[in-house]
Amino acid sequence: MTKIYEALDNASRERAEAAPRRVSAPSGPQLPKGLADTLVSLCQRIDAVLEDKRCRIVEFAGAQSGNDSSRLVREFARMAATRLNKRVLLVSAGPSAYVNQMAVGGAVRGWEEMAETGELSESLFHSAGDARLTVSQMASNNISLPSVLASPHLSAVFEALRERFDLILIDAPSFEASSDAVLLSPFADGVIVVVEAGRTRWQAIKRWINQIVGQRGNVLGVVFNKRRDYIPRFIYRRL
Repeated sequence: MTKIYEALDNASRERAEAAPRRVSAPSGPQLPKGLADTLVSLCQRIDAVLEDKRCRIVEFAGAQSGNDSSRLVREFARMAATRLNKRVLLVSAGPSAYVNQMAVGGAVRGWEEMAETGELSESLFHSAGDARLTVSQMASNNISLPSVLASPHLSAVFEALRERFDLILIDAPSFEASSDAVLLSPFADGVIVVVEAGRTRWQAIKRWINQIVGQRGNVLGVVFNKRRDYIPRFIYRRL
């Protein structure tokens, strides 16, 4: 796995030297007022609760499809890179249009070859227009994602990536769509469950949390979106 770190490090320096100018990563609609500051606070609290980790790996998983979990993790990644000056890797678990939109320098491929060989090519990691924000995707299609998650090499790959980044964010499929979010949880230091206020029953949230714990995952807390208090106070007691 040392080769992974060396390849990433060398290619990162080459890109920095060759880049004629710094470009801003494409962004979506403007964040609701106050959410940016709240994301900063959330990141700082994650750092505090995972203070024993030099690089934190955090999974974001939505309760249902289409509840803006992906947008939340994208904005979280941009904020951590630009406002907190962290070296951030944003990984979409499955195929993602936004990763291809953000990536500079070509189409984004999945980690399917790694599942067999244990080696990750630098070509799988793309600058998002900012030297401190990198994007990648674990699978090029939903069918191949289970084989990537089942790879005996995946844990070692994430440990190697810790040497390169300060924060690794995983955008997982929704719990409603598949069990992949639960299967991903042991590879992260913690999971944040994103719930649309008024749409999800607490019984379902509790069931998903129990499944994560059953996989030896660590639930950091629950984020409610589409409400005035985007990240409620109780999450701070949880973190």
